[in-house]
Amino acid sequence: MGGFKKLVARYAVPDIAPDIRDEFVIHAASDVQKNARWLFFFLFLTTPLAAFAGSDAVPWIVRWGMPVVMGVYCLLGFAMLSRPLDFTNSPKLARHFVVDSSISSCFGALICSTWCVLSWLYAPVDDRLQFPIILVMGALATAYCLANVRIGAVANLVIDLAPISLLLLTSGEMLNFAAGSSLLLAGLFQWRMINAHHRHVISLLKLQKENRQLALTDPLTGLLNRRALQDFADALAMDRARARILLIDIDRFKAINDRHGHDTGDEVLVEIARIIQSFDGNSISAARLGGEEFALLGSDDALPSSIALKVLAAIREAPMPHGEPVTVSIGIAEGIMHSPEDWQRLYSKADAALYEAKNSGRNRFFDASAVNVGSVDENGRAEPAPKIAAA
Repeated sequence: MGGFKKLVARYAVPDIAPDIRDEFVIHAASDVQKNARWLFFFLFLTTPLAAFAGSDAVPWIVRWGMPVVMGVYCLLGFAMLSRPLDFTNSPKLARHFVVDSSISSCFGALICSTWCVLSWLYAPVDDRLQFPIILVMGALATAYCLANVRIGAVANLVIDLAPISLLLLTSGEMLNFAAGSSLLLAGLFQWRMINAHHRHVISLLKLQKENRQLALTDPLTGLLNRRALQDFADALAMDRARARILLIDIDRFKAINDRHGHDTGDEVLVEIARIIQSFDGNSISAARLGGEEFALLGSDDALPSSIALKVLAAIREAPMPHGEPVTVSIGIAEGIMHSPEDWQRLYSKADAALYEAKNSGRNRFFDASAVNVGSVDENGRAEPAPKIAAA
């Protein structure tokens, strides 16, 4: 059974871009859960109607036994899908649900198809066509519910429609032949619509991914923007981690723009962003906060103060688009973050430290942790301190 589930999983989750695969699976699982619950409910209501409409010539086990099995199946499915399941943060749970739903739906399709074929075979000729009519409505509705799980949808269409269509096509009756042909065409059309729906969902997920990326990324440098850095700070606060931030500001950047033009200035920004991004890591995020100001934010273990010296040296020694060296000033602050207010205090301390580095001659960093606690005023800005660390 494990091998069979792996085979189903291979086709239930399509080979799409890795960056949206989990989102697709979560979307598919949520969609199936929402729609299938009501499908089970309405199939349960339809089952006794179909049983009472059956012919007396049909054996008892077929006319009443199989509808009872189908009714129990629908009740169990409705009950299981009524449980609250949150797939948002669990792609693995969503993937298991999609696979299990595909297999379960095939079991339901097998019950319906067997009931329909046996009823058609035993019923008088004049009463036969009602069975495929009832079946096709359930088959198409089920395939629609599984539109995001193509292997489940096509399996249901084949199991439900192929056997009864074959009987209709080979019965020798023109009306039956027309009905069988119509069932096959309806199945093919449904399959075409499922493929179109599948492509549409993938396009939407890609667009959503791109929009989220644009909302959190600086368009010029590709670094995170201020909003994304705030999200990272919130994540550190949730972990109650001790954080450190390096605010990095390009020295005399306005002069670069004035002498060489804004296009060259943008090229300088991109080059400096590339250098700063090289210090990005698992617990460190690099961002452009706006203008010529950048930041590195991370846990104090992942982002030691000594990195500031490396940043200063890397930028000062790097060839720049305008052919002149560029220096930066850096303000450093650290602290434990439990709330958004802690992030604001940390940022203010780093901003004050950056101001001290600028006032002390630029091309250097100032670490606010070197300032005594009493020298941080009520607004979170550091007072001047005697310890200035230069490159």
